[in-house]
Amino acid sequence: MRTQKSSAIMAIACGSLALGGCANTASGYRPIVDGYEDEAYHADLADCQALAKTKRYDNGDTKTSALAGAVVGGAVGAIEDDSVEGAIVGALLGGLIGGASGAADTRTDRKDIVIRCMSGRGHAVVG
Repeated sequence: MRTQKSSAIMAIACGSLALGGCANTASGYRPIVDGYEDEAYHADLADCQALAKTKRYDNGDTKTSALAGAVVGGAVGAIEDDSVEGAIVGALLGGLIGGASGAADTRTDRKDIVIRCMSGRGHAVVG
């Protein structure tokens, strides 16, 4: 039982550090454009990256994913371990996995915001 708790705490700590490290990723995405990277390009890129940062990682979708993961993980943990501790560990790990999934979706959204913004400003984004 003690090992299961220690493993869960370690997994949660590592997951939290990993998610924290992603806080500004994707908003700094630099798309490949067919054209020159002149002053207008750099100004537009900075504006679009700033716009992408407004899509926060702690948004409703990420919170919903974390909650759903916690519910499913708690149920599985209770069934597998047949104890309250198993349910708690399962809920914590499930919440972490669900939150990570939501954060990955946000990262993709941020990248898409930069691409659409740059395209909207007349840059021929190819990748």
